[in-house]
Amino acid sequence: MPFVLGNDLVDLSHPDTLNFHPRFPQRICTLSERNYLNLIPPDSPEYIEKLWIIWSIKESAYKACKQYKPGVTGWWNSFEVILERRQVLCFGDFLLNVKTDMGRGGMSGNIPYIHSLVYSPSLSRHQISSGVTWISPDQNPSDAVREFTTSRLLASGRKDGDKTIKWDKENSGAPVLRINHKVLPGRFSFSHHGRFISYACCLTAGIPAKK
Repeated sequence: MPFVLGNDLVDLSHPDTLNFHPRFPQRICTLSERNYLNLIPPDSPEYIEKLWIIWSIKESAYKACKQYKPGVTGWWNSFEVILERRQVLCFGDFLLNVKTDMGRGGMSGNIPYIHSLVYSPSLSRHQISSGVTWISPDQNPSDAVREFTTSRLLASGRKDGDKTIKWDKENSGAPVLRINHKVLPGRFSFSHHGRFISYACCLTAGIPAKK
């Protein structure tokens, strides 16, 4: 299996995160995930956080699997999150590693969010570049996340007149970055929710050859 990478973001201040359908947990969670959630008082802040952590990991895993098999389909219970092992089982077939962060941002710096990464076991966390930022209401999230990623990966970003920078998409829908008309080899994943945007990236050049 080639290396894969997915990320997802949840703005915990967004109305969707609080006003979800009562059967939402049953629809997206496996039995073991529901048993895990049932140990937490319903409607408590911890329950809400854990539910959306599970969701964001499944979303990240789906994006990662699409990089491996662009035509892959599956219900949410095709992904089983194993929080205590920091892994997610995909289609009952293979495991991917998980890293989830709880953070805060926004103009006042106190808006909570969840950011999840899902990636191949052959990768280590330090090989992955990622980031989350807050955008203004007048910004287009799709444009903003590309600008944010470019600025983080290239010190001079779009201001460097010697670089021609263009974003495309793979058949899977995953982002592809072209610099001076050449594809930058690696994996990219974008996400946005509410007023937050995020990216994750792992460049092939940063992966040691297998012995």
